[in-house]
Amino acid sequence: MIDMHCHILPEVDDGSISIHETIEMAKIAYADGIREIINTSHFHSESDDVTGLELLKTAKMVNEALEKEGVGVRVHVGNELYWNEGLMKNLDSGGFYTLAKSDYVLVEFRPDKIPPDIEDVAYEFIIRGYRPIIAHIERYIQVVDDIEVVAKLIDSGFLIQMNSRPITLGTGGRVESFCREALERNMVHFVASDAHDRSIRTPSLAAAYEKVKAITGEEIAREIFLANPEKLLKNEDIDPFEIIGQKKGGLRRFFKRHKKQKGGVLV
Repeated sequence: MIDMHCHILPEVDDGSISIHETIEMAKIAYADGIREIINTSHFHSESDDVTGLELLKTAKMVNEALEKEGVGVRVHVGNELYWNEGLMKNLDSGGFYTLAKSDYVLVEFRPDKIPPDIEDVAYEFIIRGYRPIIAHIERYIQVVDDIEVVAKLIDSGFLIQMNSRPITLGTGGRVESFCREALERNMVHFVASDAHDRSIRTPSLAAAYEKVKAITGEEIAREIFLANPEKLLKNEDIDPFEIIGQKKGGLRRFFKRHKKQKGGVLV
């Protein structure tokens, strides 16, 4: 499997605290069936996150250490982009990493506020040639309160990532109910660990796969956990699923209305 949202690089954000922690996380991932990890260090336009060549050097060091330790996991570089006005103003100047050198970018929002102009946010990414994925969809109050917001996000051009931990915890309540309904209605395109350590938020996907398979059936579960992450890594197109029970009168899907060319020109 491929874990496309993980904080495994050491001492770059609130994830792994040391190279030892990173190696232990990679061992957990390997035992769980994960062979490729995209590190998604936080990128905030107004903070001093580790970025640029320093992040590449850290990833190179980690991959060399994993090879030396005989851990069959490879780490790729990416960022988890925190949305704010500063990010949108600096999309053209870059400074951040897409996921594993692909056109896909992982975007997170404030948990209490999805931007009211979310269609415009998606548009600004897409016209520049990026394919945006919303991180940990289950964390946003608005979507937990109204699952139809997820349909709007998908129609706007976003793909959707859900964390594995709330799927496997089985704690009940609104978040678990939301996760189940979103999966039942084909609103999720990736499940990833969003791992930060080796003890609580671990890089584990196998248990979530089994639970999702019981909800969606094996074909969709394989798309979410295997086919879509592999397409991402190969920078291939990923089409959103047909949403089950979508209300009439919704937006036509952005990806269906436009074709993307190099340079971000839409035709």
